[in-house]
Amino acid sequence: MPSRGHYLKSSLLYECPSLSSASTPPEEPTYPTGTKFWFITITLWVILILGGLDANIVATAVPSITDEFKTVTDVGWYSSAFRLCSCAFQFGFAKAYRLFPIKGVLIFNNIIFLIGAMTCALAPSSIVFILGRALSGVGFAGEMSGCFAVLVHIVPLHRRPLFAGLMAAMESCAIISAPIIGGALTQSVGWRWCFWISLPIGGIALMLLVFIFSDPRTCVEDNLTLAEKIKELDLVSNCLLIPCLTTLFVTLSWAGVKYPWSDGRVIGLFVVSVVLLTAFLYNQYRRGDSAVLPFRIIKNRTVMAGFFFTMCTNSMTNVLEWYLPIYYQIVQNKSPASSGYLMAPILAGMLIGLVLQGIGTTTFGYWSPFMIFASILMPIAAGLITTYDLNTSFAKFIIYPGLLGFSGGIGFQGPQAAVQVMLSAADINLGIGIILFGQSIGPAVFIAIAQVIFSNELTRRLQDVVPGLTPAYIAQTGLNGIMDGVAPERLVEVLEGVSKSLTTTWSLAIALGCATMVGSLLIPWRSVREKKQ
Repeated sequence: MPSRGHYLKSSLLYECPSLSSASTPPEEPTYPTGTKFWFITITLWVILILGGLDANIVATAVPSITDEFKTVTDVGWYSSAFRLCSCAFQFGFAKAYRLFPIKGVLIFNNIIFLIGAMTCALAPSSIVFILGRALSGVGFAGEMSGCFAVLVHIVPLHRRPLFAGLMAAMESCAIISAPIIGGALTQSVGWRWCFWISLPIGGIALMLLVFIFSDPRTCVEDNLTLAEKIKELDLVSNCLLIPCLTTLFVTLSWAGVKYPWSDGRVIGLFVVSVVLLTAFLYNQYRRGDSAVLPFRIIKNRTVMAGFFFTMCTNSMTNVLEWYLPIYYQIVQNKSPASSGYLMAPILAGMLIGLVLQGIGTTTFGYWSPFMIFASILMPIAAGLITTYDLNTSFAKFIIYPGLLGFSGGIGFQGPQAAVQVMLSAADINLGIGIILFGQSIGPAVFIAIAQVIFSNELTRRLQDVVPGLTPAYIAQTGLNGIMDGVAPERLVEVLEGVSKSLTTTWSLAIALGCATMVGSLLIPWRSVREKKQ
């Protein structure tokens, strides 16, 4: 989901004294209360809801957008541009929140996000539209890190899991409901309103940030000049990471679908991606603690276990969320609107799981039991969904996805709670940035892998029924186009082939669900109620 969630000393560690005052005991932090607290909290919710909507709202608007721009060749980038930039800029903004005032960086990112939305709404061409999607992705990368950076300064540590869970619930709700909202707006007032709608709501959130939120003390030394802070941002690493991820995304979108894995273009792009990744990692090693992603953070057990758990959890749910509508529309002959409504059980289950984990972690202190329980439940839920066929009952359409959503939600916030307890104050934003990167990069990689599995499996099962069927033809024509050319007497055979191909694809989700246990078992057992000595 796209879109989804996130961010021991005592609570004293969130007031970050400079080195010059290191010997002076820090003051007890004060947190906003009453109306001011709820205004700030609701503002954060609105920011995450708009970002979640923007991440996924384009899905149902694509046909109308391609009709207006008279091209289908750029469709893949309508989503990938947003996802790519939200991944590539995650670490840079996490570092920025250490170097610059939180309020200023968050406002800057909010403005970038709104400029991106306005660019999409006004776009005269497909290229300009993709530029707008990229700008929105950049803004949302900073907004995600910023919202959880603000949370640290408005909520005490022991209550943070509950409010982090609520924030994740808001974002998840927006991501899952975005296609329904996008379809309704596209059908009623046009696809451009999928983006115009962000401007007035985002503008109100921006004003509340400006006038309500008081900037806390940051975790950097005040004696750094602007030039030194810019140097600390490690822009070279960002310049390496962006093309690294771009070539990786293009490789995954081409391999096994547009071109064979053995094609020189696929191999060449993959080699370029590996070289750029190697250069990025070397630059992190060379810069030490001043790197955008210091090796001591990368090697931290809590961060890596949390990253792996979050990546696998979000990838598992996204693979199923991506292909369930295909099953509903093609195999069960549901309308796009009906298939959207059938995704509601996932949303409901996830909301219940997120809230229960937030309450449970706040009450009992520990995050690990919820993560382990989630790791047990996720492969079971995914396995149940792989039993879907042509004759599955409606009750299973409600129960199995609901269980899937619950299993994904009940452990999802554990890594963010762990990072806040186990890392020092200066490293929390970087730790959260890595967790959020896993949340974004995982679905980007595994949905591409799932597409390869589905296309190849469908080709294998239907090549005798649909002559000339290839993965490239599937990508170009779409399933509806293939179904239109099938003789009525062979329709059931084709539907069975699609259903079994989806079942094979969903097996990837089972594997990802099982893999989350590695992160659950490796993450340390500590309590948000403990004081780190």
